[in-house]
Amino acid sequence: MVERFLNEAVWQCKNDGGKEDEAVIGALNNRNQSAAVRHNEVLKWLRYYGVLQGLNTANRDAVANIIVEFADTRGATEDPLSEVEIIGEFDNLHNRCKSIVARRLTSLTSKALWCCYPHSIPLFDSYARRSLWVISRLMGLDRPAGNDDDIPYTRFVSVWLNLYRGVSIDDDRLGGYPYKVRVFDRILWIIGQPDYGVTRRPPGKG
Repeated sequence: MVERFLNEAVWQCKNDGGKEDEAVIGALNNRNQSAAVRHNEVLKWLRYYGVLQGLNTANRDAVANIIVEFADTRGATEDPLSEVEIIGEFDNLHNRCKSIVARRLTSLTSKALWCCYPHSIPLFDSYARRSLWVISRLMGLDRPAGNDDDIPYTRFVSVWLNLYRGVSIDDDRLGGYPYKVRVFDRILWIIGQPDYGVTRRPPGKG
């Protein structure tokens, strides 16, 4: 699976959103930048990845502020994080966002969390989840406890990491791209697209 889609995934990661990714990661890690600049970079990135639908302007601004505040108060920023740590950080950020927007923000939270820990965090979207459903069944993986209605990201991360630990992505195949988890995410995204064949569509629209 990795061999079949690796080159396309790397190409997409570098060309579809690569500059936007680096800009927001840099903004969240640079406390010397003005609050307005950091806020705007986060908003621009969330808008690019299509996770602000249904939020009004005030809520969008509030969520962007929460993400910047979270980035500044996170603990150790060294990757990788364990599965337990990933879920803990996700719950922390998700609860902060839900204090402003009273609905589930699973995809938005996972994508924002990836910006804070870009070497560790699986990005949740419908395409990747669709891929995991099929691949995990084909491989006979144990089904995680719970159900997607209650804890969708917890179950998603469990299966995602189980698969990720079993693949090998050589550094020399990445062409200098630094985020292996993002490449694996994009492989799942390509497989999970709701159409036949492989198409190069804008990122994050699942």
